[in-house]
Amino acid sequence: MKKDPIVEEVHQIREKLLDECGGDIEILMDRLKAREFADKDRIISWKRPKERAAANSQMTRRSPRHSTS
Repeated sequence: MKKDPIVEEVHQIREKLLDECGGDIEILMDRLKAREFADKDRIISWKRPKERAAANSQMTRRSPRHSTS
């Protein structure tokens, strides 16, 4: 199977991000969720407005367990 350079780049970036989190997937996911929340105005959602409002209110109630750096 031929390797796709874009897929390879995505894999390298994922590994770099995971290394920055000490290999802990939970820390990585917390950082990604915090980043998503911080940039929520730039993220397109296909949910209906009521569903989006409910999802946003749930996000604001949760706080990441780990700091984002």
